[in-house]
Amino acid sequence: MSTLNSAKKIDTDVLIVGGGAVGMCLAIGLAKLHHRVVLIDIKPKLSAADRQAMLAKRDARVYALNLLSLELFRDIGADDFVRRADYTQMHVWQGDGRGELNFAKSSLTPSLMGSMVEPSVINDALDKRVSHADVAAFLTILSATYIDGRIGIDVQHDGVSVRVCDTDRASSTINARLMVGADGRGSAVRRLAGIEVDRLDYYQTAICCAIKTTRPHEDTARQAMLPTGTLALLPLADLEEGDDGHWQSVVWTLPTPAAEEYLMLPPRQLADKLSLASGFELGEILHIESIASFPLSAQVAKTYTAPHTLLIGDAAHGVHPLAGQGLNLGLADVKALLDLIKQAKAKNQNLFSAQVLSRYERTRRAQNALMMHSFSMINYAFAGSAFQKEPMRFLRAEMVNFTGKIRPLMDFFNHKASGL
Repeated sequence: MSTLNSAKKIDTDVLIVGGGAVGMCLAIGLAKLHHRVVLIDIKPKLSAADRQAMLAKRDARVYALNLLSLELFRDIGADDFVRRADYTQMHVWQGDGRGELNFAKSSLTPSLMGSMVEPSVINDALDKRVSHADVAAFLTILSATYIDGRIGIDVQHDGVSVRVCDTDRASSTINARLMVGADGRGSAVRRLAGIEVDRLDYYQTAICCAIKTTRPHEDTARQAMLPTGTLALLPLADLEEGDDGHWQSVVWTLPTPAAEEYLMLPPRQLADKLSLASGFELGEILHIESIASFPLSAQVAKTYTAPHTLLIGDAAHGVHPLAGQGLNLGLADVKALLDLIKQAKAKNQNLFSAQVLSRYERTRRAQNALMMHSFSMINYAFAGSAFQKEPMRFLRAEMVNFTGKIRPLMDFFNHKASGL
């Protein structure tokens, strides 16, 4: 943890607020371009022992990194994952048995479709990367540190100035040419910049857990589209000898009252309900652990930028988890921003000008909005009340079957899902 001197002032090119995967990837990418970066993170820095303890546990949560995200991790040199579960197929089916989609290798899609990586594994790879000399020379990370909301953001003609505090209440002033809000859905940067947000409550809750099944996942990501919401069974990397691909990460979307009822059940009873909901797709559930939940909503910032300030990741947009694209969209933001800064540098332009910020918003806002609304429509098409009766159920099934038989259309969806 870094302690700040109350009289200290820090000048930097970029101030990044938020130390999650999106903020850290951007920080590393900018440091590799020799920009001075300060990243502040409200979370305290984990000790090496604490990080190893987290890696030794199986995390029920998992990120489905698409090919673009994996490429970004390689580009910044942070792909040293201690474990990951690659998937080469994706199987999506309707809970009533009518209509399914199988995504697999084709003429336009490489055999690798993506990788399931636990948050602790991603954090470990990023922490290793920031210690390397080429990054450490340009990047300063201040843990257990946050923006002093009482002071706000002082916008100047050539940048912004903010007061930050650590958990010991010591404060300092950071002057930056650009401030980036990568601080999640409840973004303090977004609020202090006066950027409003539109929200959509799905009135659904996702139950997450890790399960061991009698049949292995066979490198396949599975998703059942049920009248109550989606049920995803995602491959987990083997943690112990003998796991042999039998562990899955579960994201089970339910109406909030039903989710609250299920969460009160003993683990064995919850596992039985989960087996029934999945149609015993992977056989019996032998073990269930790490049960957690979170409410579902979508949101979008009304603008991604303010003077000398921009938003990335969940600070700018949040989507339904049914396609596992939340982190991928945030990492696509990072790649787009880094590409625009490289282009501006090559043209000898002001790297952090309003023009570059505007180009970033135009590049990412439309794509993110399309994804958010698409996920909302898909969720409604399967869980909405209008689609639970005939003839809408029949029409939906026919559309799914029709889509699955059109190879060029499936190739297009595969390509878009890869992010490339």
